[in-house]
Amino acid sequence: MAEEFKPIETQEELDKIITTRLKRERETTEKRFEGWISPEDHQKGLDELNKAFSEYKETHKNDEETIADLTAKNKAYETASLKSRIAHEVGLSFEWIDRIKGEDEKSIREDAESIKKLVGSGSSLLPLRRSENHEDDKDAGLKSLLSSIKTD
Repeated sequence: MAEEFKPIETQEELDKIITTRLKRERETTEKRFEGWISPEDHQKGLDELNKAFSEYKETHKNDEETIADLTAKNKAYETASLKSRIAHEVGLSFEWIDRIKGEDEKSIREDAESIKKLVGSGSSLLPLRRSENHEDDKDAGLKSLLSSIKTD
């Protein structure tokens, strides 16, 4: 049954009762929050993560700039390759590739075809060998030596 009420008569009795109740409350609270971290530990972990993140940002601050630079270079190479391919398909010589304008295949093809119309079908290729009609003194001397050897 219920305990009989006993009045507290001294400060020591009151302190003893409060101490036991506080101890019981602390044990209950510790069981309730068992496995949780303290606010101090949380702040310490947060500070460590912020420091690691700052170091990461510092080491990788130029990455976006490098990526943008490499992307631009790649686009330039792809465009130059496309211009070369289209110039070859249309029939333009190598010298005209730098004069072709455009950013996509359609505009590059249109420009290459318009250049082809302006240039015409004339070939600007160099001859593979010298024509026989133009001889210099050295060749003329060698031919006369060769013909004199043949006749002997």
